[in-house]
Formats: sequence, C-alpha cells, structure tokens
Amino acid sequence: MKPRQRAFLSAYRETCNVVRACEVSRVGRSSHYRWLAEDPDYREAFDLAKEQASDKLESEAIRRAFEGVETPVGWYKGVPGAFVRRYSDTLLIFLLKGAMPEKYSEKMEVRGLLKNINLELLPDEPLARIAAGEDPYAVLAGMAQEAVSRGLLSTPSSAETEDDNRR
Repeated sequence: MKPRQRAFLSAYRETCNVVRACEVSRVGRSSHYRWLAEDPDYREAFDLAKEQASDKLESEAIRRAFEGVETPVGWYKGVPGAFVRRYSDTLLIFLLKGAMPEKYSEKMEVRGLLKNINLELLPDEPLARIAAGEDPYAVLAGMAQEAVSRGLLSTPSSAETEDDNRR
C-alpha cells in the first residue's frame, strides 16, 4: 500500500470523516474514491478503517449518553460561574434502538381491511408518502377506502368486523 493511502486511512480512523481525512492527509477526495474503485487491497483496508471509525463514533455516543458533557453556565464577565453535566437522551435512544431493535424499533400494527396487504406490492406513491413521514396506517387506510369507493374491495359485514375486534 502506498504511503499516501496509509496516511489517508490513518487520518480517517482518527477523524471518522472522509473530507476531514483528506484535509489532514493532504489527499484529494477523487484519489480516495479512485483507489476504492481500482485497488481491492485499498478497498479492504478502507472497510477495516471504516469499522474502526464507526467504533470510535459509537464510543463517543456512549460516553455522551452515559457520562455526559460538562457545559459552562452562569457567565459573568466572560467567566463561567459553574459547570453542569448534560446527558444526551437522544443518543441513548439511538443506542437502545441499535442494540435491541426488536424491543425499541418503531412498529406498526395493521388490522381490519389492511391486515392482508403485501407491502412489497404497494405502488411507489404510497410508499413515498410513508417514507416522507406520513402515518403508514393513514396512507393504507386511505388506499382501502379508495378501493371500496371504486367497488374493488367490499367492506366487511358487521359480523366480520366484530370477529376482527375480538382478536
């Protein structure tokens, strides 16, 4: 591996950022991306450096979530009067979601008319609305309502609705 490649990878492990690593190592971004495309050994070394950088970022997130960060408060004539330790609930939430996605990830339960919809068969428009943050249940319910109004889907009988409510 070339010295410039080693310098970039070392800087990347420290900075966790391609642009910053380019500045520190004085390697152009285009060189880095060209090496990734053309040099399998470099690509493998970069993948390892990326894992190490990710571990470093995760360690910092854990530190800020659990140990907190001392923040100056009560300034007088440019001098802080005290320091307050602040913790990051947001980082803690992300760490929990990453560590235990089955318990902390966002979940959606679809019932009634929507329970048998294969989400992989949805058209692009409703998927784009859901991806943009619209409530998935509302999007799917609107689609079902539209299908009923067009006569493509029948509404359940009152007995079927009562059965669904009991489940």
